[in-house]
Amino acid sequence: WPKGDLRELCGRTVRFKIGFQKTPESAPHLYALYLRSAAKRSTGVASASATEFSVTVGKRSVNARLLSPAPERLAADPALLLTFAMDRRLSISITPYCLTTEYFLAQGHRVVSFDLPMHGERVDTYGSDIVGMRNAFVAGKEVFAEFVEEGKAVIDECIRRGWAKPGRIAVAGTSRGGYMALRLMAGDERIAAGAGFAPVTDWALLKEFAEDRERADVQALRLANFAPQMAGRHVYLAIGNKDERVGTQSCKQLAEQLAATDPQCVEFHLTEDEGHSLNDSWYGVGRESLLKWVQAL
Repeated sequence: WPKGDLRELCGRTVRFKIGFQKTPESAPHLYALYLRSAAKRSTGVASASATEFSVTVGKRSVNARLLSPAPERLAADPALLLTFAMDRRLSISITPYCLTTEYFLAQGHRVVSFDLPMHGERVDTYGSDIVGMRNAFVAGKEVFAEFVEEGKAVIDECIRRGWAKPGRIAVAGTSRGGYMALRLMAGDERIAAGAGFAPVTDWALLKEFAEDRERADVQALRLANFAPQMAGRHVYLAIGNKDERVGTQSCKQLAEQLAATDPQCVEFHLTEDEGHSLNDSWYGVGRESLLKWVQAL
């Protein structure tokens, strides 16, 4: 939104005109309209060097994007952050998703991301975003397990190229990206710490899965089912106390389950943020904790 703070529109009638071009081959529909105050790309992100590379997993080819500080600003023993929100470019360049990226780069560490399934370059006949992920999953495509395979392949390549070391790798994500980050952490022991900002922890709670909530395979996706694989490693979780979009209680239960194994490894914040939102300050707390945990190893 280019004209300032969106809060200035509160209490006013706002109309949006959105144009589509319908053709015999294409009948577009509007799924969602997201608005955010325009933010300049941070100096840290803009000054970082970007490298695009691909990994092959089975018959799939996945494109990843790595950001690295200038050589003179690179830490002596740099860590690697994998961060997720939507596609690989938005995840590392749009506020608030890029806040963790900015911090890691400023401290001399590298950041990498790749498109979530049904996002960016990976949109296919199942559709895009969460709707596409749902459609693909209920059709029998192992969307989430395949993502873990892809993340492990990206980490393999980063280690091969000298960009990362086992044990000095962290993951972070917001909402759907938070689930994917923590699910990857559960599947790869080389990841030392993870952060979920208002994360999805149970897909059955999302409206997109409303018709599928009782399916055993959907219920099996709960992050709580993967808590044993994350136990003993540091996890940061923050969510608003009334987040009906992804489920505050589910996130709280995950934190409690992880803390039952080792309370020193879990940092959980139940915030006063309204709805499915999180103040930037909680990203600040999370990114500092994440880097502190990785550097301590």
